[in-house]
Amino acid sequence: MNSRKPYFTAYRSPRPLSRQQPQPAAELAYFERALDQLQQAPERIAIVKANLAHYERQSHLPKSAKAAIKRFQYLLSVTEDPLEMRRWILEDSYEGRKFRQLPLLLKGVCDSPP
Repeated sequence: MNSRKPYFTAYRSPRPLSRQQPQPAAELAYFERALDQLQQAPERIAIVKANLAHYERQSHLPKSAKAAIKRFQYLLSVTEDPLEMRRWILEDSYEGRKFRQLPLLLKGVCDSPP
């Protein structure tokens, strides 16, 4: 019997690349905590808008971060309802993942770390 591996299995990557990496639980917890704070105090949307303005002025951001900023701007132009924002941001879809690419936009919304 031939003990050699077939060509296609001998030269393929030992670990297949996954298409979607699962979101770390700590990162999702941060988004949930920040969005809970927004629900309790909707006036904190001003903090998110200030963060958007601050990071929009940054010229060194990667393309994905600039796209996330643009998505948040579109979301805030459509609605400022915290429940609606929560639904869009935490949704387990392509759009939800894109909203969660730049957690710094929610910086300062939470009172203090848990």
